[in-house]
Amino acid sequence: MSSSLLSSPPAALPSDTRLTEWALFLVGFITFALLYAAQPLLPAFAQQFGIRAADSALALSVSIGTLALTLFVSALRGAATDRRRLMLSALLAAAIFNALSAVSASWSQLLWARALMGLCLGAVPATAMAYVAEAVPASRLSRAMGTYVAGTALGGMCGRVGIGVMAEWVGWPACLLAVSALCVPALMCIARMLSPGHASAALPAGRGARQGAWVSWAIWRRVLLNRRLPRLYLCGALASGLFVAAYNYAGFRLQAPPLSLRPAHAGLIFACYIFGVLSSGLAGRWAGRHGMGRVAMGSAAITAVGLALACVPVLPVFVAGLSLMTFGFFALHAVCSGWAGREGGVHKAQATAAYLLCYYLGGGTLGWAGGWLWEHGGWPMLTTGLGAALACIAWQLHALRQTPGPAAELA
Repeated sequence: MSSSLLSSPPAALPSDTRLTEWALFLVGFITFALLYAAQPLLPAFAQQFGIRAADSALALSVSIGTLALTLFVSALRGAATDRRRLMLSALLAAAIFNALSAVSASWSQLLWARALMGLCLGAVPATAMAYVAEAVPASRLSRAMGTYVAGTALGGMCGRVGIGVMAEWVGWPACLLAVSALCVPALMCIARMLSPGHASAALPAGRGARQGAWVSWAIWRRVLLNRRLPRLYLCGALASGLFVAAYNYAGFRLQAPPLSLRPAHAGLIFACYIFGVLSSGLAGRWAGRHGMGRVAMGSAAITAVGLALACVPVLPVFVAGLSLMTFGFFALHAVCSGWAGREGGVHKAQATAAYLLCYYLGGGTLGWAGGWLWEHGGWPMLTTGLGAALACIAWQLHALRQTPGPAAELA
């Protein structure tokens, strides 16, 4: 099956940009559907394998952590060969490892399968972005990028909501197998719609060329030792960590007294992601009008208000708080990621890659560490820890606005 996918001829109109955009939408959709399929299943994992809530979060954290590792290695490369084949191979392998996690006989086997799945998925984001830059005309580049990002957001949301609802009726193994099965027709469509004509970067032959394919340490030193960029990296790591932690343990809280929801109903909480899809687009326009620093601070404040509301043990108030937190987080992430790219100047790609590395590492690490707070103090203790992370974010943003830089926007 893999050989037929990878050798499928392009569609009759390979130059049609709309086909490329739809293919990239599917790439983003299945990437994040696979990655976050485990999040609504954490309470089921804890019950099935007899583990703590914090340990169940490893099912998501190991995937995010290995994804970050592969993403960083991909960023070290200055060029890539046959991007179309790489995306298809990585997604197919990820779907297989996801299916293997569904039939795992032990908790350790499940973690290994999901870690290997994340390792495969890490090759996709940077490759997809590079493909867009080469295959799509400049006049439609922003639209193509937006289509890909929309696919990632909707894939993450639909995967969580669908699995959260289905798990009560068919069990978590069947849910994970269903996600992998749906990847097969999606990959066939992607193989037909993506043209091989833009799949490969032109690389000269020889040892020197192979060495030149790697980004030099001098470039990374400028990106990592910049006095402003590390603050943005820390903001991304903390924001991702608090967001993943909140949703990791939201299902536990919803199924525990006094809310006591059924698993199918608790899974619907991930529909709050739609507010993040809306705010990420709005944040870019607001930042252009009012300045990145001001919009980032406002987004952090909205996130804090949402976390405070989510402490109220009344279902409508909890849902409203989580929705508000989601709105603020996605706006904050959109502004900080764009800010990091702008601060990177001519090394924008490396600055963005470093930001994403910290972003995913923060989500994987703090998403798991939040389980200690949950187990020792429930939702109020977890919220206190997440509030401390938000305070640190606000401190870093304030310092950024006070520190002049070559590309600073201190409005």
